Amino acid sequence: MNIRRRHLLLILRFLLGLCLLAYILATKRGTAAAKLLFSQIWILPAMVAFSLFTAMIGSIRLGLLLDSQGVHLSFGKRYRLVSIGSFFNFCLPGGTGGDVVKLYYLTSENRGRGIELAMVLLIDRFVALFSLIVLTIGLALLENHLIMEHALIRWLVIGSAVGVGGGMLVVAAMCFNSIRGSRLFRSILRRIPFRHSLERAFDALYAFRNHKRAVMLAAFVCLLGHLGLAGMFGYTGRILIPQATGLTTPVLALFGMLANALPVTPGGLGVGEAAFDRLFNIAGFAGGATLLLTWRAGLLPLCAIGCLFYVLGVRRPATNRGPRWNTFSVSAERKEIK
Repeated sequence: MNIRRRHLLLILRFLLGLCLLAYILATKRGTAAAKLLFSQIWILPAMVAFSLFTAMIGSIRLGLLLDSQGVHLSFGKRYRLVSIGSFFNFCLPGGTGGDVVKLYYLTSENRGRGIELAMVLLIDRFVALFSLIVLTIGLALLENHLIMEHALIRWLVIGSAVGVGGGMLVVAAMCFNSIRGSRLFRSILRRIPFRHSLERAFDALYAFRNHKRAVMLAAFVCLLGHLGLAGMFGYTGRILIPQATGLTTPVLALFGMLANALPVTPGGLGVGEAAFDRLFNIAGFAGGATLLLTWRAGLLPLCAIGCLFYVLGVRRPATNRGPRWNTFSVSAERKEIK
């Protein structure tokens, strides 16, 4: 009976994976990306290699943050987790869908630590976004003629700088125990529903105060990945938008990626293309949407790998000495039990 149930579950997962993949390919994004696979086939290998590289960067960053909280995953398992997350980012609105799936796998065999693991993923998302904004501002300042000539880009830089400042204030507030222990803070918490869950969430965030090195390393690794993203857009832009010179293409593309991350449509579909098209048109160039679609086409193989991992639902072989742990369950406590 158990074997039949496992086979039925595998079939259902396979059908769900096929449906999700068919949904992706049926969208405007998927159709355009498929066309680019043929019309721009000679630049796609570099795009595919870059998508696999970004998954590696994400795996390293996630590993640094998980290790600091006593949850240890091998690089291979983290890579599988990130690739599955990339697949679901293409299926669910914004980039949060992949984080939900990561949280499911991480908590499935780490019972009782869901809130703490959710905070790890929140910090992971914050570090990625923060480093992207900082890099975008830095490159825009180097390519300052865009700021001087175009009011929209100038306001984007100002808004991004305000966002960075606000993020730094929030982080600073989290690091002061006097704020968490203040009478005002405790009074506010007492009036909020789910007070105990919120207290656990605040405690989990505060715990990173003792792991600043891990957070800084994660930010540095993430910054390297974003530099690679800027370089990839610069390389592709020379082919698709040869009129854009210097750092113009990377700057406009990184601002467009911030819009693409908004949780409005699956994978930023339409939102990202509109932002790229608008930003490049403001600067006097056509082809912004095509640039983003080429990036999406390069992501398809990584998403296919993630879909395969999701469908297979790989587990460790069963032994007579213990249960079959989920592939993604490797908390420090279980290692000690073994």
